[in-house]
Formats: sequence, C-alpha cells, structure tokens
Amino acid sequence: MPSKQRFEQHVEFGNAGEVDTHGTGWFVGFSDWTRGPASSLRHVPADEISAGLCVKWFAHPAGNPDGESKPLSDGRTMSVLVSPASEFRIEFSFDADFAPEATLVHTLRRHGDFVIWGPGLFHRAFGVQPASILTVRWT
Repeated sequence: MPSKQRFEQHVEFGNAGEVDTHGTGWFVGFSDWTRGPASSLRHVPADEISAGLCVKWFAHPAGNPDGESKPLSDGRTMSVLVSPASEFRIEFSFDADFAPEATLVHTLRRHGDFVIWGPGLFHRAFGVQPASILTVRWT
C-alpha cells in the first residue's frame, strides 16, 4: 500500500452529508467552512482564478474488472456518488502503470461519498455495482 503521506496533498475523501459545513451545506468553495485539517483541495480561495469548468453525470454499469483508465489529471476533479446502494471503486497513481505498491484505492459506497483530487494523478474507475456519479472538474 502506498504511503498515505504521498497522496494526502493530492486526494481527499469524505461524505457530503458528514463534512462540517457549519450548517450551510457548502462543502467545496471559497468560504471558511471549507477549510479544515485535510480540506486543502475542497477550499478554493476567492481570488483563485478558475477556468474550464466541466460537469458530468454518468451511470456507471457494474463490471469491467480492469477499470476505465483515464488520462493524467489536470486541475481539480471531484466525483460524488449520487445513487443509493451503489459501489464505485476509484484508484489513483502517480504512474500510468498503476503498480500495486504505488496505487491508492478507495471505494465510494454511501450516497454522498466523494473524492476530490488535484493535478498530476492518473486514475481509473470501477463500477463494482451500478453507480451514478456526478463529477465536477475545473482548472
């Protein structure tokens, strides 16, 4: 298993319904409630220039044991499990070959589970069970 410290500045996991938003519900953005001990990726400073906003809704079927490999990440990306009773595994690596000892693996299982990651990572996705995922990407 890769060192968590190697990935901690590049990947963050959580659940949108459990993140402390001080009652606002906003879990990504420029306000102080998006700051936290491990939320540097969820906090977007108000003066940070963002461009290239993309939003994707996708129903991932179960299957594909090899996963769907994606190109090297550019900017920040956040995927949220929006379907109940689903299972969606996502793997991250700094290398395109996804060597097991250098790959971070996480599974989104509950409605509202999310992962957010920054640039410079390869990722691949596995629909373990049918899963609807909302993905937002910006640079």
